[in-house]
Amino acid sequence: MLHTLRSSGKWAVWSTPGSALSHFASLEEACAAHERGDARCYQVVAELAALGARRGGDDDDAALAVVLMLARGIDKLATRLLRDVCEIDHVNTAVWEEVKAAEPQLGARAAQYLLQRARQRLCRPASGMVSRVESISLEHYTEPATSGGHDWSIDLADPQVEDPLGDLVDLLAWATGVGVIDAAEVDLLIELLAEETAGLAREEAQRVVGERHGVAMRTVRRRRDATTARLRDAAPAYLAAIA
Repeated sequence: MLHTLRSSGKWAVWSTPGSALSHFASLEEACAAHERGDARCYQVVAELAALGARRGGDDDDAALAVVLMLARGIDKLATRLLRDVCEIDHVNTAVWEEVKAAEPQLGARAAQYLLQRARQRLCRPASGMVSRVESISLEHYTEPATSGGHDWSIDLADPQVEDPLGDLVDLLAWATGVGVIDAAEVDLLIELLAEETAGLAREEAQRVVGERHGVAMRTVRRRRDATTARLRDAAPAYLAAIA
């Protein structure tokens, strides 16, 4: 795949002056920098995702480039978190599909968002996942992001670091499967979490998501609060189910 994109000359087309992509001579160089943890690459992923999204540039090669950039995180999903569910090709496909479906303005947390969305897609009951975790702290995940600047995309890309959102994804998959919440409510929570971990305050995240879906901020807040309340009420049943 990398050879195909290298020979296509697309990188030169995408690397407009002033873009994050212009810091690197090629996609291969950008992938290597991302592997080293170069912080500039988070914005590279965001720009490539904007080019690849259907509501953005709708460039399939750019979406493929995102998959290549996120190879390390994809490998972690396939070999550690989803090894009993799917093969790495399924994770590649899921990430590509999430890029195509994404909003163009994902921001520098695009890598974290896309990997979490891909995992959510593959963990839904239809995918056959059976979760087993020891504990769950919903409060931890429904609090706003702190100002400490923790980079969740590093957690997802580094196989040595545990996935901090894994328990939440397992809970959401279980809750959807038993009818506590539906897929639309899962998507809303994931979007809000992505915006908050990108650095937005809770109310600002609700406003952004509301504008994206054409509804008022108070509607987003009401739906979020109702969904969170149902998850809290269902937590004892969830813990009993995985015991």
